[in-house]
Amino acid sequence: MSVASKRWLLLVSAFLLVAGAAASAPAGGIPQGRIGRTIEVLASDEFDGRLSGSAGGAKTEKYLERQFESLKLQKLPALGGFRQEFSFTAGVSLGEGNRISLFAEGKEPVGLKPGEDFIPASFSEDCDIKGAGIVFAGYGIKSKNPERNDYEGLEAKDRVVIVLRDGPEGDDPKSRWAPFYNTRYKATIAKDLGAKALIVVSPDEKGDELPRMRTGAAAGSASIPVVSMKLSFLKRLFGMEGVAIAADGDLKAARSFVLAGSSIDMTVKLKREKSTASNIVGFLPATVKTAETIVVGAHWDHLGRGIEGSLAEKFGEVHRGADDNASGTAGVLELARMFSGEKERKRNILFVCFAAEEIGGLGSVHFTKNPPIPISDIIAMINLDMIGRFKEKVIVDGAGTAKEWKDILEKANTGKLNLSLHEDGYGASDHSSFYAKSIPVLFFFTGAHADYHLPSDTADKIDLEGETKILGLVANVVTETMNMNGKPLYVATEGNSGAGRASFNVYVGTVPDFTEEGKGFKILSVRPKSPAEKAGIMGGDLLVSLGGKKIENIYDYTYALREFKPGEEAEAVVIRGGKEVRLKVVFGSRKTAE
Repeated sequence: MSVASKRWLLLVSAFLLVAGAAASAPAGGIPQGRIGRTIEVLASDEFDGRLSGSAGGAKTEKYLERQFESLKLQKLPALGGFRQEFSFTAGVSLGEGNRISLFAEGKEPVGLKPGEDFIPASFSEDCDIKGAGIVFAGYGIKSKNPERNDYEGLEAKDRVVIVLRDGPEGDDPKSRWAPFYNTRYKATIAKDLGAKALIVVSPDEKGDELPRMRTGAAAGSASIPVVSMKLSFLKRLFGMEGVAIAADGDLKAARSFVLAGSSIDMTVKLKREKSTASNIVGFLPATVKTAETIVVGAHWDHLGRGIEGSLAEKFGEVHRGADDNASGTAGVLELARMFSGEKERKRNILFVCFAAEEIGGLGSVHFTKNPPIPISDIIAMINLDMIGRFKEKVIVDGAGTAKEWKDILEKANTGKLNLSLHEDGYGASDHSSFYAKSIPVLFFFTGAHADYHLPSDTADKIDLEGETKILGLVANVVTETMNMNGKPLYVATEGNSGAGRASFNVYVGTVPDFTEEGKGFKILSVRPKSPAEKAGIMGGDLLVSLGGKKIENIYDYTYALREFKPGEEAEAVVIRGGKEVRLKVVFGSRKTAE
């Protein structure tokens, strides 16, 4: 059966499905055909992957503005329109004057060209290095567990360090060395040892290509110059130094050593471009006078043609993001259409399509830091992110963030969907920003899949019938929340979210703020009863040191945590109100925190 025929049949049956599965939902119904068309539009070539700050992102914003206008949603006076605009670092490109030259005693200097022989990382620091010594440090790993030190007996201070990509067992994601593959990790180790710069090279001929310069607003500088080069560079350098390489060019077993007869000049100049994006905000007032407001939101953005976070092998193809998150955006539009047709609404509803979720939740954090209505007026936030691949269950996070949520969900689930409830109010989507402001949240999600963050996340794979049922459930939840006596009672849940969760066993309980640029790890909030809270760390603090290690970005923070075990203590230094505050953190266990 063709896709068009299937959607026609789903459209014919939509009203019967909604009537049976969501009896208390608004009477307008949820036509699957319209949802499908909206997702197809958002995931089309016209919007070019909906990257915030891009031309495709700007088209998406205009499209959503027109939709809100057609639905007769109101513009908030504080915004003067449907847009809430903010700026961020959107791109990094090569500036003028990037160059590298190699020198060896008795040899002609060798000049390397940017884009052909080397490429700086998007998170590289700028530099102008002259006559620096060079050391080769194997895979650049320095770890206590498992134990390995590629820098043992090697003096890296004030030298340029060359390391191999991946680890001793190749690029196997199941390897015990997999947590140390990341170039940022290798840069952090080199920086901590006082290196002037880091050069990363492929260990063999397989995949020996220069990576494309990636960027993301949450990336931040590594505080050290970082450059990728081809294996041919290392062979040439080793040849200049008189160092033998295996006949097949394989360097996997190469030892660490100082290249005593060589030096390097390196100039790195990157151009960091600012851009703007907008949350699209529409207000639906209650039919009785009240300030109390429910926020219903989803993020409209995706990865364009590939940015940091894409799982594609190469960039350049449109990442359509049909499930992530055209499905949620279409859901917000349909709910706005449904509730705008209701004759009675006891509470206001604010519909928000957030920008820049994919690059650190920037849009929702900006919204909660600069709320266009008093933040105290928001009684609940309902978030829809990836609701288009319904299988066996609907995942609902935040079920423990309000005393009434579980009863409301049970009453709203008239279609008897299989709900997987999770207490925690923090997670990798826009609801976290609201929960950090002590607002009850619910996050609806149908789970990850093989097309996540790939160009293959296309509209034809959306389960329209499943999404319709989920929207019926969400509509019931919103209706129950609008009509309840009193407002949802906020509950501080215990759990383990935040930076570095999956990489190691220690638990701190910090939640990062990606909207703050500059040196340090900005903390949005801390988990209740967490080691961070017990230590006296607070939301708004800027962490600049942990256990004696300088913290200049979130990556420094996560890599520093790898050095500790549950129960160990370390000094944390934060900047609060312009003053330095020293605190003692006793690390918890991630396993017991979950």
